[in-house]
Amino acid sequence: MRAPRHDSARHVILTAWICPGCDVAGRTPPEDEPECWNCGGEVVVTARPAVPAAGTATAQPGS
Repeated sequence: MRAPRHDSARHVILTAWICPGCDVAGRTPPEDEPECWNCGGEVVVTARPAVPAAGTATAQPGS
């Protein structure tokens, strides 16, 4: 079995979405329901990307 492609301890799964009525897009954290930031209406979920969690950035050697 394949290992996950992200480290769940250092990443969070967001909800990426688009609002067809406003033609805007956004991302919502997992603890919130996705809704349009412009009109407050329903959105269409387009992806669930794994992004680094806040405060977990690692320093690169030599920086």
